[in-house]
Amino acid sequence: MNKKKKIIIVNVLIGVLALLAVVSVGAVIFAVSHRSDNEEVSSEPEDIVATMDTAASDELKISLDDLQPEIEKIIADVKESVGGDWSVYITIPRTGDVLSINQKKMQAASVIKVFVMGAVYEEYDELTKEYAGYDLDGLIRDMIVISDNDCADLLVSMLGRGDYVQGMNKVTQFCERNGFKNTTMERLMNMDNIYSDNLTTTEDTAKFMLMIYNGKLENSKEMLKLLAEQDRKLKIPAGVPSNVRTANKTGELDDVQNDTAIVYTKYPYIISVMADGVGDYQIPIDAIADISKVAYDYIFDIEEEATWTVK
Repeated sequence: MNKKKKIIIVNVLIGVLALLAVVSVGAVIFAVSHRSDNEEVSSEPEDIVATMDTAASDELKISLDDLQPEIEKIIADVKESVGGDWSVYITIPRTGDVLSINQKKMQAASVIKVFVMGAVYEEYDELTKEYAGYDLDGLIRDMIVISDNDCADLLVSMLGRGDYVQGMNKVTQFCERNGFKNTTMERLMNMDNIYSDNLTTTEDTAKFMLMIYNGKLENSKEMLKLLAEQDRKLKIPAGVPSNVRTANKTGELDDVQNDTAIVYTKYPYIISVMADGVGDYQIPIDAIADISKVAYDYIFDIEEEATWTVK
């Protein structure tokens, strides 16, 4: 091959290599640019939603005035068939809005156990040392999660250092110190309630739930965890969708159906319902679930609208 042909071939190869290099660089630039564009598009909606949620939470106001007639109608209907005194209290921690119906002292039944739990946790360290042979955590858990009466009575006796009367007084004193002014403990769970009983209100039970929700009582987180594990879900939890978390404590006697709960919606709310002196077992349970459902639907609808409220 002569020298002239070699030069031509070399120049062609150089040209081809140069062209390939330009194409490669262009492809890289396009890929980087394209990826950057995609990242901006995919992140933008998330940023907008976050901004809108923040704005909504600052201005959220949930009036419960229109909810009250719906609940009162359910109560009026159920009272025609089973009678009794009915009380309801709802509050939304984030906004401070409150709905209150017929506040009066009623039989607490097993709802008194949340106040026993609160009093025990105030003295948890001392009780753990003094009763080292007992599984204190297990006793508290069974009292709340499966509503075991024997565990509750033993814990009350421990509070009184063997004197159950003194233990009951300590539960009442715990209530007085923390502003649960209408709650008293006057009998053990396994005692007859002919001569004395444990009394509370829906406002006091809701206030207890509010205080542990806000971390204002000793071991609030542990109490919330136990209430979330409650195995009796036929009342307030039954009125909300199955994927909505709740933390609740029920109470029931032959003529009593109670429940108090935190419902974890976008802006969690607290609801307590008590029915005292009712003439049936199942009908009041279903009515509490109905009250819970109308409350959930009402609050959820307002929360959904508030999500799109921008300053």
